[in-house]
Amino acid sequence: MTSPLSAKFLPELLSRLTDENITIIIEDPTYVDSWLQFFSNVNQIGLVVLLLVFSPIMSKEYEKGTLVHMVTKGLPRLSIYMGKLILLFSSWTLLYWLSALITLIYTNYYFPKSSLEGVLIATGSMYLFGLMLMALLLSVAVILRTSFGTLLTVGAFVGLLYLGELFPLIQKWSPLQLNSRNVEWLAGKEIGRELIQSFAVTGLLILLFIGIGAVFFRRKTIN
Repeated sequence: MTSPLSAKFLPELLSRLTDENITIIIEDPTYVDSWLQFFSNVNQIGLVVLLLVFSPIMSKEYEKGTLVHMVTKGLPRLSIYMGKLILLFSSWTLLYWLSALITLIYTNYYFPKSSLEGVLIATGSMYLFGLMLMALLLSVAVILRTSFGTLLTVGAFVGLLYLGELFPLIQKWSPLQLNSRNVEWLAGKEIGRELIQSFAVTGLLILLFIGIGAVFFRRKTIN
């Protein structure tokens, strides 16, 4: 809810905070500014909070020994792993698309001339990026036994993605495009080959992280 609200009223608030000796020239806000706030909030708050909340998803199980009881009672390890994965994916899916829907409703209310062009690809790309982080989180959580180590590894992975932006070849294939160029597509930039490449790499990484986590969980000693 704060995304369209801040986009709509921030220029007015700034104008009231300044005195007559200071002049600030601010363009009239548009629906693009509302979505810009949305993507910024998801990046800086939404994803961070979700990763913090679910970082102990396996460490608590290892600590309390609950996995031992489930396995000794005949529950397949793959079922346990997939149950955790479904929990992560469904939580991200529900919270993300609910937030996007609220943003869409309020954006159309405050900006009646807003367009839906580019909204689906912009929101969908960030959603896929979030799925990749959830898959990585679970995979690392299976291998490590501490929530801090899990968060540190996920953070290091994102840091490597930003570092890869320094190299044009890596940038063209980087999943980070799905999380950083959303507003460009909203503003009307044509979807090119680079976006398709990023989608493909991100999808492959999701499958890779899921596979790695499943293999390690099947072989890992959990006592």
